[in-house]
Amino acid sequence: MRFSTPLFSGAAGLGLLLVQAATAATPVNPNASTPARKLLSFLANTSSNGTTLSGQQELEDADWLAKNVGYSPAILGVDLMDYSPSRVQLGASANTIEDAISYAKRGGIITFCWHWGAPAGTNTSTSDSWYNNFYTEGTTFNLSTAIQPSSPGYKLLIRDIDAIAKQLARVKDIPIIFRPLHEADGGWFWWGAAGPEPCKALYNLLFDRLTNTHGLNNLLWEWNSKAPQWYPGNDKVDIVSVDVYADTGDHSSQIADYRALQALTGNSTKPIALAEVGNIPDPAQTLKDGAKWAYWLTWNGDFIRGEEKNPAAFKERVFASKSVLTLDEIPGVIA
Repeated sequence: MRFSTPLFSGAAGLGLLLVQAATAATPVNPNASTPARKLLSFLANTSSNGTTLSGQQELEDADWLAKNVGYSPAILGVDLMDYSPSRVQLGASANTIEDAISYAKRGGIITFCWHWGAPAGTNTSTSDSWYNNFYTEGTTFNLSTAIQPSSPGYKLLIRDIDAIAKQLARVKDIPIIFRPLHEADGGWFWWGAAGPEPCKALYNLLFDRLTNTHGLNNLLWEWNSKAPQWYPGNDKVDIVSVDVYADTGDHSSQIADYRALQALTGNSTKPIALAEVGNIPDPAQTLKDGAKWAYWLTWNGDFIRGEEKNPAAFKERVFASKSVLTLDEIPGVIA
């Protein structure tokens, strides 16, 4: 442990930690599994103590960190993108679920995003143009009409949700931080292109079908925007988050975004996260500013491996910080 006073010691200490946080961290799904409840309580309690979990997108980059920096992240981020039916039809394949299972067996926490390939209207004018069909510009699919239950598009939405449910069922015994419809307010993804109301209706459809139809009680639901008009509501969200790709050299705490997310939930006790970052925030700065991020997750590729966004010496200092938890410091959290 890297705490002058251990956060928890052994199974009994972890149990006490979770009991203390239980009243402040109740999942929005009343049938949430015990592991999901345990994970949410853990996130709520560690963040309230000013401790942040480290995260990394993609297994190969998490493994790169272990080899080159000497630490494995507490959280692994993976993408359900290539399980989207429209992408499967065009030849996509994925091993995301296998990666998630592999890292969970190591004791890691898993978070899923979903670059949802548009259910229809994909641009296939060139051999590789379909790859961008989660972008607004990559499809003619119109959510404002598709979200109407009588529309043909609605049936396709259900088809896609059910396909993803089949994949999520493969990890039903693992607590998952599920972050659908991310960055919706930016408008660059099709699920946000029609504005907040159709997007919130889609989120509600996802929540209802995955929770009530498919019984996926292992999911913790994370919303990914600080814009109030886009927020689905405290009764449908366990964790709030934002994605920040700051300018090169900016390792500030992003305290303004933290406070905006606090306000979004009415200053509730929901965990608040940096679901994607290009630059890792400096732990000393986050502690100084009181930005109690539950976790941050660095995007893959050069964002973590390169020297421009996160130089080697900085990465080593961050992962060695007493206020940043790594894989070896969260034993038993998802067991």
